[in-house]
Amino acid sequence: MTEKVNLRKLLWPTPLAILGAAVVNLIWYYIAGALFPESVAAAKSVANEFSAVIATIVYWIIGLILFVVVARFSSKPITHYTWLAIAALIVSFAFPFMAAQGELPGGAILDLTMILVLEMMHIIAAAVALPFVLKGVRA
Repeated sequence: MTEKVNLRKLLWPTPLAILGAAVVNLIWYYIAGALFPESVAAAKSVANEFSAVIATIVYWIIGLILFVVVARFSSKPITHYTWLAIAALIVSFAFPFMAAQGELPGGAILDLTMILVLEMMHIIAAAVALPFVLKGVRA
């Protein structure tokens, strides 16, 4: 059984989904700043509002390019892209842990609390945008 997708349908729901994910991540960042002010302040030079929004947008644009590639070569693009997105999400969990191991600009410190805040942002970006994108492209 093949899945049909209409890539033209990526034009309007996708930017809204990406912006929605970025806004929800920004809201989470502010909530985390209120709940864990020391952790967020210590990481401010590398993990701030601007970087949270830009990272969400850039990673989703890369993800959409991958979706177009998967849709081009797969008979089940939605299924295969879902698995690819889950795998990418799991791999992305390593990034904050790796960043915490090295020296960060501006003397920033990523403690375990901030790492978990960043991990939650990855989950939020996937949970908010992925269903909208996959539902929107069904032919």
